[in-house]
Amino acid sequence: MFQYSSKSLFSPVREELKILFLLVVFAAAFMTSNYLVLAVLFVFLTALLVLAGYKDFFKLFASILPFLLLADLGFFIFLSDTSLDLVQLTLFSNLRILCIFTATAFFTFSTDIFALLKLMKKLYFPEEIYLPFYVLFRFLPEIEQDLSEIIGIQKIRGISKKRPLFYIKSILLPLLFTSLQKADDLAIAYYLRKKRETN
Repeated sequence: MFQYSSKSLFSPVREELKILFLLVVFAAAFMTSNYLVLAVLFVFLTALLVLAGYKDFFKLFASILPFLLLADLGFFIFLSDTSLDLVQLTLFSNLRILCIFTATAFFTFSTDIFALLKLMKKLYFPEEIYLPFYVLFRFLPEIEQDLSEIIGIQKIRGISKKRPLFYIKSILLPLLFTSLQKADDLAIAYYLRKKRETN
């Protein structure tokens, strides 16, 4: 879902321009207070994803939908006794999150993380800033692949969504263990590299 594609139409575009584009979209999404502008921005970003060659829109928006519904429910539960217009608040927040999410999907789909890291090193960014980005974009596709494999294995074992709590537990626990194992391996590799550099 979030994996870089070298076949994307926007892959050859310089990383500096893509970062600037992402910052402009984030600023526009947070600064505008007009429904129409946010809706047009969302449609524009979705069209950019289509032009880039992205195809898995159902998976993309299905992953953000539960979060949006939970956030909206939270607004109505915790802010119902305030004078805020909750319908307007949820509409604005949903449109803003969708714009940011779509812009991030476009950025990660069309930007090579290694080229981005080279740019950050060239600009003398501290390692504490660019290393988390590398880890995030490098391991998100692996975690996503692990998740689909775990779901497939649980289907073979006969575990279905008929028992939702057991189903979620049977997927999240193995995913947690594999993610922790990968994090542990990564931490050891980083520690050994740093130790080698200091010697």
